[in-house]
Amino acid sequence: MIDYLICGGQLITSSGTVPNAGLLVTRGKLAVPGALRPENLFTGLSCSIGRPRPGAPPVFSTKKGNAQNCCCSEPCDQDCVKINAEGLFIAPGFIDMHVHGGNGYEALDGSSKSIREIAAFHAKGGTTSFLATVAPAPKNKLEKALSIINALTMRNSEGAQLIGAHMEGPYINPARSGAINPSYLRDVNIKEMIEFISLCEGSLKMVTVAPELPGCTKMIQMLAQEGIIVAAGHSEATYEIAMSSFRAGVKHAVHLFNASAPLHHREPGLVGAVLANKEVNAEIVADGHHLHPSMLKLLGSVKGNRGLTLATDAISAAGMPDGEYTFNNRKVSMEDKKITLPNGTMAGSSLTMIEAVKNMVKMAEIPLHEAIRMASLNPARLLGKESSKGALAPGMDADIVLLDKDLNVKTTVVNGEVVFNCLTPFKSKEGEKTP
Repeated sequence: MIDYLICGGQLITSSGTVPNAGLLVTRGKLAVPGALRPENLFTGLSCSIGRPRPGAPPVFSTKKGNAQNCCCSEPCDQDCVKINAEGLFIAPGFIDMHVHGGNGYEALDGSSKSIREIAAFHAKGGTTSFLATVAPAPKNKLEKALSIINALTMRNSEGAQLIGAHMEGPYINPARSGAINPSYLRDVNIKEMIEFISLCEGSLKMVTVAPELPGCTKMIQMLAQEGIIVAAGHSEATYEIAMSSFRAGVKHAVHLFNASAPLHHREPGLVGAVLANKEVNAEIVADGHHLHPSMLKLLGSVKGNRGLTLATDAISAAGMPDGEYTFNNRKVSMEDKKITLPNGTMAGSSLTMIEAVKNMVKMAEIPLHEAIRMASLNPARLLGKESSKGALAPGMDADIVLLDKDLNVKTTVVNGEVVFNCLTPFKSKEGEKTP
């Protein structure tokens, strides 16, 4: 595995930006500026970046065992490749918890090629980890898709890392199905859900349900006990039912405001309950279509930068030219990146995570570091992965995105591997272009 030394640029932290004194990616993990001999601190790390000694030569393309060209003050056996990040932002990788597809492929296709194509496409938008989201379907098709997702979870995809599955339904309200095919919805069935959980062998990370459906409270409790994130969505739940579902185990709400009963001042419903409860995270699709810019501002004020999570809800049409496509066995059309059913109902999005970040900065007028947090640390915490993902800290997974001043993705690093790059090719000590 190649080690990378990222020099220059601005590190984006949860509280702002700071100059990068040098960031070393070694064995898929992060080391920090000034940390000497970190093998005493972090298992598996044998070399760390230190501030260059006065008069020391540039720390580019180091040579093994050569202290003069090494980033540390003592000899080491590491071979680093320089990434020049001058003029760039260095951000933690984005985590998309709700993505159906992209580049013409869909997670429900039930093929490893589809998952790899989705992973490669979204890596170009700064996504380093994602949950493959499956819409409702016949049981045999769901089982096939979940089996493929399970087999590829945490494997090297040469793109964003698949970290599990998200089942959006099939236990949602037909009255709020949105673009999801209502013919595939069914009554709450705990026995069937247990079969899905068993099939996934721990890779099922999130399930979206409508809390008002008969028997759903017991399902919520069961899923929560299994350590699976329970999300509310596609729902007509009253405020009281929504609050009861939070007590039962719901911790998240998908595409808030969309495909749910509208907020009303005398019946707040699910939306009002989420806004009123600081413990429940709200997912938003910040594409300028799902939510008006003024609503993005309002959500930022009410939920704050800790209570919102950005997600794409992207479908197979994402990354494709305008035209006719299918989603969940229904015809959809995309025009100017907006995807709808023939009746005008929105059908997922063509969004990437970096576009969501840009829109939050531009439309919601929030600081860049807060938008980045909504795309990285917040979903990491929801998934229970904040000790390894979502921030640039020592010992964390080397999931990194380099952005230019216009917030265009220039390089994406996943677990220490460069999976997307449009900077000047990096050079190793042998002069080889990397990657």
